[in-house]
Amino acid sequence: MLNTGNKLKRIQFLIPENQKDFLDSVARHEGVSFSALVREIFAQYQQEMAEQELAEAARSLYEEYETNQELIAFTAIDGDDFA
Repeated sequence: MLNTGNKLKRIQFLIPENQKDFLDSVARHEGVSFSALVREIFAQYQQEMAEQELAEAARSLYEEYETNQELIAFTAIDGDDFA
């Protein structure tokens, strides 16, 4: 389980009974509490969102990198031996 060292805050939310049953089953199978499982699911989702944001930023800068002469000025010497 991912432990960020953050202080835990109690929350309450409603989910459909079949989802609760499913999460209870997964928690039992994984040997963790329901709360720990939900925290892990949220942490994984948060990580995926952060990675998606980085990928979108990289895509948006790709064209700039490809065409901006100041950014690609040294690509002509890539792989040259300076020794």
